[in-house]
Formats: sequence, structure tokens, C-alpha cells
Amino acid sequence: MKRSTLVLAFACMVLSLGFGQALQPVLRVSPFGGSGVGASEASTMERLVASYIVELKAFRVFDSQGQELALSETEAALNLGVTTATVAPLAADYVISGTLGKIGEIYVFTLDATKVSSGEKLSVSDTALALSDIVLRSRDLTRSLFGRRDTAIGSVSTPGADSGQQAATTATPTSSTPTWKASLRLSDISGSWRGDKGLETVRVFSNSTGLAVLTGGGTLKIRIAIQGDMIEILQDQPNDPNLYRSPSVTFEMARRIAAQARPMRWLFRLDAAGQTLIGTKESIAISGSGSDLKVDNTYVRDASWSRISR
Repeated sequence: MKRSTLVLAFACMVLSLGFGQALQPVLRVSPFGGSGVGASEASTMERLVASYIVELKAFRVFDSQGQELALSETEAALNLGVTTATVAPLAADYVISGTLGKIGEIYVFTLDATKVSSGEKLSVSDTALALSDIVLRSRDLTRSLFGRRDTAIGSVSTPGADSGQQAATTATPTSSTPTWKASLRLSDISGSWRGDKGLETVRVFSNSTGLAVLTGGGTLKIRIAIQGDMIEILQDQPNDPNLYRSPSVTFEMARRIAAQARPMRWLFRLDAAGQTLIGTKESIAISGSGSDLKVDNTYVRDASWSRISR
């Protein structure tokens, strides 16, 4: 819910543009971090993302380098005797941070947006085998953080845990019966996918393995098996409490859930266009809290993934 509220707040700020510059919130871009990559790559991504945010024309944008430059110019002016040249540091309404890292052979790029007044946070991630792919898709990822694309991010969710009410909102919409692709090969589904609830992106590799980037942070290893026109995707690692963390699930609750939860499993078919995986996800449903916490390992819901790139 907090995630939906923050997206709505961003959208409202964008819509307020017609009422004048004074209503624009202040957004600060923090220095991006890097792990397994050079500082120059992380710095380049920071500047690239900052330019895409400016492109939205929805915020007054500054970074530490720009503010330092402004303060230096003010100091120089004061030294010359210009007493009216003063710069008051802007108080940020939102802070954008990013990390560019590498897990094995996979590049992972994550953007975080934090609302300063409440600490609410949005996060989006992308994965690729080549850094150039991350660069090419960074504009789309940046815009998705602010709900400026059709696949805009939704509410914060726990990837392995669902409720009946949540399931009703995540069922796969089908206006007509899709045509399925038959006699599948792994090459038909290799590439990057936008996952279902709880998953930001999923990368399927040509060796029947894959890696999913979780909405709440972290990753999930998967393995893939194909039989006829059916695709089975299985969780390929032990349960970790971080798989079940969310704003409403404490670490202790997540630890108890992880001890009881069955591995996640998706059963998909690929549409004839090769752009959408449609089927079901076998996960868990959680009810109660504290000592009354219950984990239902029979829960199944509709799910779909949409292709990002091959």
C-alpha cells in the first residue's frame, strides 16, 4: 500500500506541472554506488539517470556536485564583495539513489526513490548479461520508477506470500483465448522478462537456469524445464527470510514463513508471438500473525510474465 501511495504521490506531482514551477518538488540525486564495476561506470549511470529525471520536467533536480558548485560560486562572489549572492541549500522532498553491480556474469542495476518526509521507498531493478544493455534500458527503468510507462510499478508485495484479496487483483487478464506456441525450445524463452507480483525482472539463461530480481530487494535463483508446450520454472535455492519480507512482515515472521513455505513454482505457456508467458504460480498464502501465523502451502494463483528483451 505504501508503494502505491508513493507512486500516486509522484503521479500527482507530475500532474501539478500545469499549476506552475512553484509546486514542483525538489529531488536530490545521491552518488550511485558500484560493486564489481568501476567507479566511472556507476558515475556515468548516475548522470544518465539524472538527465532522464530532468527530462520528465516534474522536479527541481540537483545533486551533490551541482550544489557544491553553487556554493563555491557563492563563496567566490562573497570574496569579491558581492553581499547579495547567497545560496540556501535545497531541502529535498525525494532522494534518488542507485547501485550498479555484478553477480557472476550478470549486471544488476537498481534505482531507489525515498520520500524524505516519511521514509517511504520505491525500488526498481533490471538485469542483463552486458552492461550496454543496462545502459540502453536505463531510461525505461527510470521512467518506470515514476509510473511513466505501461508496466508501471505497483504496490509493495511479498513474492512468495499472497492473500485472497491480492490474488483477485493480480489475475492474468484475458480478453480472448490466446494461441500457444508449440514444441518449445529453451531459446524461445531465453532473455529478460518483466515478472509477476513480487518480481521486478527475470533473466532466463541458455543453460536452463535463471535469476529473478525481487521487488523488495535481493535475488532468487530459478531453473527451467520444458516439456511440449509447457514450461516449468522452479525456485532453485533454499528458502531465505528475505524472500518473504515486506512492510507488514517482520524478519521474525519471515523467518518462520521460510521454515514452512514450499518452494515457488510457475507453470507457463508461451503465446504464439513469443512475448508473454501465461499460467499459474504455486506459492503460499499467509493468515494470522504472531503465534497464530499460518502458512497455506496449497495456494495457487494466475501469473504472467512479459518479455523485455532476448
